[in-house]
Amino acid sequence: MDWFAPVDIYCERLDPSFWAEPINAISNVAFLLAALWAAISAKRHHITSPAIWLLIILAACIGIGSFLFHTHANIWSGLADTIPIWTFVATYILVSINLIGGAPPGKIAIGVVIVGAIITVVWLANPAPEDAVTTPSRFNGSEQYLPAVIAMIIFSAITLIRRHPIRYWFLSATIIFFISLTFRTFDMAVCANWHYGSHFMWHTLNGIMIGLLLQALIRNTQRTPTP
Repeated sequence: MDWFAPVDIYCERLDPSFWAEPINAISNVAFLLAALWAAISAKRHHITSPAIWLLIILAACIGIGSFLFHTHANIWSGLADTIPIWTFVATYILVSINLIGGAPPGKIAIGVVIVGAIITVVWLANPAPEDAVTTPSRFNGSEQYLPAVIAMIIFSAITLIRRHPIRYWFLSATIIFFISLTFRTFDMAVCANWHYGSHFMWHTLNGIMIGLLLQALIRNTQRTPTP
């Protein structure tokens, strides 16, 4: 595998230069702002849970990894983009099961296996990075986020049925995710009429979504006593 093979699958990129996707690159500040909002909120609510702080760090890593991909645009930076995303998704699911659902370690272990299996199946079902260099899928690669879609629908339904305090945070995040995924999917389709494409909206809205998901945990988990 050539780790430095160029990847050109977004409307905004017209050449392999570093700043060929300025809007796509800069829009990743949304993830950094989401992480900053979460860090400030966690401090204010005296949150000491290592799991929540790990999620905050991962949110920032998503922004950094995506920035690298939309500037370097090659195989290694593509992994720098996707690994933090899926690590965040898997971690958030397991943290939610534990902190919100109160699941015992045994069930969490089962959750680890299920989440890992789903991600593996989706990974194997999608083309390898080098195959996506010139041949993006029919849905522009958005099908890789099917596990996240399924997880968010399930969590939204459960929180609404149980009238959990995070239900409106999570429902809002789910709706925003569907909108952002639509922008991601149609990036190349709108290219003829808008040469910047729509991928930057995927970043912007996902930053908001991650911000809401983090606030849902921060504001509705056990807090340490105020000193």
